[in-house]
Parts: sequence; structure tokens; C-alpha cells
Amino acid sequence: MRSLPSLLITLPLVAGCAGPRPAEPATPAWDPADMDLSVDPGQDFYRYANGGWLDRHPVPAEYGAYGAGHEIHERNQRILRSILEEAAARTDAPPGSPDRLLGDFWASGMDEAGIEARGVEPLRPLLARIDAAGDAAGLQEAVAALARHGILAPIGIEAEADTRDSSMMSAYLSVAGLGLPEKDYYLRQDEESVALRDHYRRHVGRMLELLGAPAAEAAAQAEAILALETRLAEKSLGAVEMRDPAVLDDVRPLAEIDALLPTFDLAGWFRALGLEPPATIHLVGPESFAELGAALTDVPLATWRAWLRWQLVHALAPYLPAAYVDENFAFFGRELSGRRELPPRWKRVLAAADDSLGELLGRAYVERAFSPRAKKLAQSMVADLLWAMEQRLRASDWMSEATREQALAKLAAFGTKIGYPDEWRNYDGLELDRSSFAGNVLRAAAFDTAWRLGRIGRPVDEDEWSMNPQVVNAYYHPIHNEIVFPAGILQPPFFSEHNDPALNYGSMGAIIGHEITHGFDDSGAQFDAAGLLRNWWQPADLEEFQRRADRLAAQYDAFEALPGLHVNGRLTLGENIADQGGLLIAYAALEKRLDELGPDARRPIDGFTPEQRFFLAFARSWRQNAREEYLKLIVQTDAHAPARFRCLGVVRNLPEFAAAFGLEPGSVPMSLAPEERALVW
Repeated sequence: MRSLPSLLITLPLVAGCAGPRPAEPATPAWDPADMDLSVDPGQDFYRYANGGWLDRHPVPAEYGAYGAGHEIHERNQRILRSILEEAAARTDAPPGSPDRLLGDFWASGMDEAGIEARGVEPLRPLLARIDAAGDAAGLQEAVAALARHGILAPIGIEAEADTRDSSMMSAYLSVAGLGLPEKDYYLRQDEESVALRDHYRRHVGRMLELLGAPAAEAAAQAEAILALETRLAEKSLGAVEMRDPAVLDDVRPLAEIDALLPTFDLAGWFRALGLEPPATIHLVGPESFAELGAALTDVPLATWRAWLRWQLVHALAPYLPAAYVDENFAFFGRELSGRRELPPRWKRVLAAADDSLGELLGRAYVERAFSPRAKKLAQSMVADLLWAMEQRLRASDWMSEATREQALAKLAAFGTKIGYPDEWRNYDGLELDRSSFAGNVLRAAAFDTAWRLGRIGRPVDEDEWSMNPQVVNAYYHPIHNEIVFPAGILQPPFFSEHNDPALNYGSMGAIIGHEITHGFDDSGAQFDAAGLLRNWWQPADLEEFQRRADRLAAQYDAFEALPGLHVNGRLTLGENIADQGGLLIAYAALEKRLDELGPDARRPIDGFTPEQRFFLAFARSWRQNAREEYLKLIVQTDAHAPARFRCLGVVRNLPEFAAAFGLEPGSVPMSLAPEERALVW
């Protein structure tokens, strides 16, 4: 259960085992039936490119939204399922082997009768530790016991590269444990928000009742829990504030932070986690930490015990009997994200295996779904995109030479990871069995937590990945100054060794360019070539950069995801800069590649030029149908704009797009006049 603002700048599109075999059939790279040719591309390019697909793909009941990324995810899931089922069938696999770990985990998760029979027995030791907390010291012991199993409340801790010394891992602390998605969910007073909080309170009460509390007692505890979380939320950082890397750069001596928690021994808590207390710590949100210290002093111990019981059951609900699963889904799945039905059991167990045994599962996935030829092609595309970004930086007419020199040095220092790690993570010492699904999840979480936190105070491992290779996602890490593209996203229709260049560069090329541009968005641009949080800009250049970014933020502020619900241009600014810059450099990279391939490469296909297919491929990447509940959730919490605007918000600013479709600048909604454009890079 992660608690800190993530340093990974991602592109979410959803979220020795078995030997190689043919992969699942992939989504076709190009199907003209996915378009709606009755629409003028100058009026609504998103609908023009995707209308046929949108009409044929309503949101499945198990999703809040469904798009191109979900298509890849579904295919990946089928591959992963076959891996797990085959591992589970090998009952003679040696203890501790990948097949044994994966097979035992899968078998325990699919054993519904056993899960029902065991109830919450796997939670009993931690529940007993919570119930035994009769004073401040006992409460601290319970908090540490949960933290050892990855349940971070009320203190969140992460090991991450240091903003002041990118070669070393440091401890980052924050206040953690808010059940609602973002602080404003606790504070807004409109009718819908008040009703949602009331539903949340009732949900907390029902979960405590399932754990055995009498109904009236559970309801009173839920009321107190909501009051406690609201108090902590009032002093917490909001979603926009969490985007500022400066919040990660507040470094203080442990003793100073410990003084904010008068009844809590922070050094003792570190030791209970198996860690030597660090001399200095990055404190994220000092005001919230001070408020936590006050709450630990004046909130009744009974409320803290009830809150920790809620934290435990909330974290483990998906792995418990059906009553817990259903109640958890009713609020967090149906009400918050608009999903109508639980995914089938195999998908839920697969998701748990993905979380608990990610690189073990990923290693087997790569053997089946990512060829050496595909990796080589991806590497060549990344090289093309880095070249295109260099050309764009060199040609920028608003940067001084001093700033340009720093920007080029940063780009030259970029690290690149493609497909999968060179060195796979070691799972030696992890013990699982087939008797308890929740027990396996807890054991895997304790194993992972000890590994993650054990990196504090050690040198950064340059070979380590922060994302599993089977994930449909990618990231830029500003402290490592690296771009990472897992095998899971390097799949059709985004990418294929069989696609023509226009399709690959318009889709996967734009994704690669997106992550490169993150190094120069409003957040990434605060880090230098060595990954240090340092201002390397000349003042006039920084002012111009911010002016350009402000113009883009204002454009997105005007978009309405639903009537009256506007996109937050400031919250989504970094992603919007990356979407725009990524497409621009992908276009330049395509033109370079087409020139190298010769005149035949510029022939139209299905009546569309390579440039038109490039932009159509980009639009296709963002095809998505979404429920209202889902849109409300992401607009208020997600740094990414709704999918439709990730397409339209970009192309209407680009003269290259207007030229490809013969649009006169300023004549149609999809082609802004030069003076109306908001171009950052």
C-alpha cells in the first residue's frame, strides 16, 4: 500500500517457468471499420478516427472505462493466466522454485471453498496485536506490525533515490491511511460529496461489523474514523500540490521529525521495521505530520484501534470471503469508479499474483510475448525519438544558449530500459503454500516490504525496475533520469514488428516521446542531468517556459469531461506537456525514418498518407468509452486528462496535423490559429 507522491511519471492506460509458445492473437494494427468517415476530421478528429470502434465497444460490466490499453491488458491477462495455471499443475515443483511459488499462490487464490472456510483466520495475529494496544507503546507496536506487511497507516514510508544525492537511497515519510481518493473528498460540501462521505462511513461500519463488532458499536467507530481521517485530510497535500517535486525535498534530522510525534518513538518504529534509524529523512507534508502528532495525543486509543482494524480489513478485503469482497466492491468498485460487476475470480487472483510476485510472473510472460526482434525494433525507435528531441531542443527559438546546453546535457544523460530487466529479482526465502490466499498475500507483502525498505541507506541499483515487465504502462524517473518501456506495452495495436512505420511511430512512438518529454515538463524540468532537484534554467527562459505551460493549462481547463465538470489543467499539466511534445518528436522521427526508407515508404495505404496514418494511430491509442462515475473520479484525482482530450487537446495545436489533413489554420475546431496555439516544446 503505497502512500507517497510517486516519482514515476507514467502513462497509465488501464494499470525458469513455462517455456516459449505462440502468443495470444493480437488486436489488429489497423481496421478502417474502427473509423467514422461520416465525421469531418476538422470538426472532431477523435470521433473520425475512433467512432466505429466506440460504437462497437460499450464498457464491459467489470470496468469503469474501456479502451485500447485495456485490449492489450486483456490479452496479456490471458497469457499470464496460462502461465499460472500450468505452474499450479506442476505439484512436484521444488520448494522455492518459480513454478512452486506461482502455482501455490494461484491454487490458494482459486480455492473459494477454502477461503470461505478460513474466514479471517489469516488476519487473527494482526487483529490480536491491534486489540492488545492498551497504551501508546502498544499502539506503536501495532502500527509497526501492519507496516511490516505493507499496510502503512498512519505513517507512510518509501525507499527512493535522494533528491540531493541521486546515487543513494533515502527514507521518505508521509501521513498515510486516508480511505477516500484525495483530500478534497473529505472537505467538499456539495450535496454529492456529502452523500459520498455518508456512504463511505456506512461502508467502514459494515466492514467492522463483518469483523465481529456489534452493529451499533461498528457504526460509532465508523463515525469516529471518518472524523479522524477528515482531520488528517485537512492538513494533507492536495493532488495538485503533490505534483510539485519540492514536496519531496524537505530533509530533516530524525530527531526533529520525532519531536512532531510526542507519543510516538520514531527511532523505535524504524527498528521494529528491521531498519537502522536514518540520521536524516525526507518529510512529505510537515503540517500533516504535526497534525498526526496532535491526533496521536488527543484521539482516544479506542478510535485508533478501530481505525487500524479498518486499515487491515480494507487492505485484505479482496483476498477474504465473499462477504468482504462484495462489500469492498460495492463502495470502491461500483460507487467510486462505476464498475457494475466484479471481474471473474481468475482475473482477481491474477491481479494479486501480479502485485505479489511481479517479476516472477513477468519473466515467464516475456518468454512468450516479447521477441528479440521486437526489442531491437523498440530500441531503434527510442534512438530515433531521442534524436528528434535533440533536434527540437537545438531548434528552440526561445531558449538561451546557457539553458539549451543544460537541456542537451540532460537529454544526453538519459538512461533507457526496454522490455524487461537484465537482472531478475531474487525471491529466495519467500515461503508460500496452498492453504491460505490471504496468508500468502500477507507473506508476500512482508517479503516485499523488507526488500523495499532494506534499500534505505544503500547505493541506488541502476539495474532495478520500478514497474513489472507485463504492465501496460511506461515511465520516466526524474532522479534516475531514465525512460522505461515494459514488454507489456510494446504490444499490438500500439507496437508490432509487423506494423508499417506510421502506425508504430504514431502510437508507440508518441508514447516513447511522451516519456522523453516528461524529462522537460513542469515537474521533470526541475531535475538536472544527474537527477538532482536543482534549477538549471536561466530566469528569462524559465519565465517563458512557465508562460507557455500556463497557456496549455488554460486550454485544458476549458474542456468539460461532463456538463459542468471541467478538466483541471494544472493537475494534468505535466501529462499534457508530455502528450504534446511526445507527438511532435514522434512525427519528426517518422519523417526521418521515411526519408531513410525511400519513396515507396510514402505511398498511401487504404487511401491514407503516412502522415495521416500517423495521426490516426495516435488517436486510436486514446480510444476509450467511460462511465460517468469513472470520469468524475479521474478528473478529481488523476494527473492524466480523460482519454478524449489527450487526443483532441494535442492535435488542434499542431500545424503538422493541420497540414496532414488539409485544414486551414483557425478555420475549424481541430486547427487552431497560430496566435491561439499553446506549444510548449
